Amino acid sequence: MAQNRHVHIANDLRSSIQRGTYAPGTPIPAESALMSHYRASRPTVRIALAQIENEGLLIRIHGRGNFVRHQSGLIAYNTRNGTADLAATTNAALQVSVSQRNIEARDDQAALLGLPVGSALAEYRYQGHYRTDPCSLALIYVPHAVGTIDVSVQDATPTGADVRHALAQAGVHIVETRTRVTSRLPSPEETRTLAIGSGAPIMDIERVSLDAESRVVELARIVLPGFHAEVHVADLTPARRLEAA
Repeated sequence: MAQNRHVHIANDLRSSIQRGTYAPGTPIPAESALMSHYRASRPTVRIALAQIENEGLLIRIHGRGNFVRHQSGLIAYNTRNGTADLAATTNAALQVSVSQRNIEARDDQAALLGLPVGSALAEYRYQGHYRTDPCSLALIYVPHAVGTIDVSVQDATPTGADVRHALAQAGVHIVETRTRVTSRLPSPEETRTLAIGSGAPIMDIERVSLDAESRVVELARIVLPGFHAEVHVADLTPARRLEAA
């Protein structure tokens, strides 16, 4: 029974959060209080906390404690148009910040873009927050050779679909999108950016967009916490492909 003590603690805390005993955005008792309440050691309590953090129920803030994460609902990424549907998108609780900078293509970026290493790129960073909690990160790259585009920060989407719209407005039309989805553990930087546990799987979406000349005009890397993300795969039948063409 002793070795499963952390399971009992995790189950009890999870139930308390789901019942609303600890409301979203509020702290749960400190480790010392949990140790006393459950008559458990600090390592046991920390294992239990890590478990429910990895499930997306807690956010740990260094120096402040553990807070109940706001639940945004599932982010459903659509491979056909590169957009994400979220129940909260019509709610002011979802905020997406956008920043832009110019960079030089690294080895991995250059390989996907079909460009020499060091080529000039515009990077668009989309950071999504549901209330105060991070929920998404998208990095979009457009080669300078493709052209200059203006991305509006109004009504920005979590997956940076605005960049594709801006490309179309500039006369750059995407005719093919290649998407690769990988499930993996987050990097240290991603755990900080998304405020998730190091054991929480993430959904890594790589999107490569091509124009009619098979030129890569956009590269996107979208990272979503696995506990509230899903992918919708859409494919056209041969007849629909002819219609689209």
